[in-house]
Amino acid sequence: MEMNERINDADIEQQIKDVNIIAKLSKTIIGLLFFNMQKDLRKEKIGIIIDDTDMEIEWCNDIYGDGDNLIYCLGTSKITPQELQKRTEAYSTIEDWNTYLPKQIMYTMCEKMIKKSKENKEKCKSFKNIKYIDTSENREEVLNQILEEIEEKI
Repeated sequence: MEMNERINDADIEQQIKDVNIIAKLSKTIIGLLFFNMQKDLRKEKIGIIIDDTDMEIEWCNDIYGDGDNLIYCLGTSKITPQELQKRTEAYSTIEDWNTYLPKQIMYTMCEKMIKKSKENKEKCKSFKNIKYIDTSENREEVLNQILEEIEEKI
């Protein structure tokens, strides 16, 4: 029996709680970074891209929602947790965070990511300056299209 098969539900729940605590700290750090850079951003018209899969759409809009920022919400709402886990594992290297997670926990996280993507897709409809883009299929091609769109706008 593999180690991944011996993990009980309590262990999984605790590890998910730990990941959520780290995500909350990440939000705080991003907020501090943004507020410290705000003066330079306005003066120099510098753009930033921040990748945070747990960022709330409303929070993102509050911080970055002024007219000068292009905001893209990337999601994976069109695939199953199994597909997302398989793709994540296929592109992971030894340095990636998910390499050290048991498969059960990674599967649970994939479920949560897809659920969050579906919620974000609906939330984005309420904000004219936030564009939801699904990267479930042809992720690389979709990301290249976003870059082309950004280059045209700046």
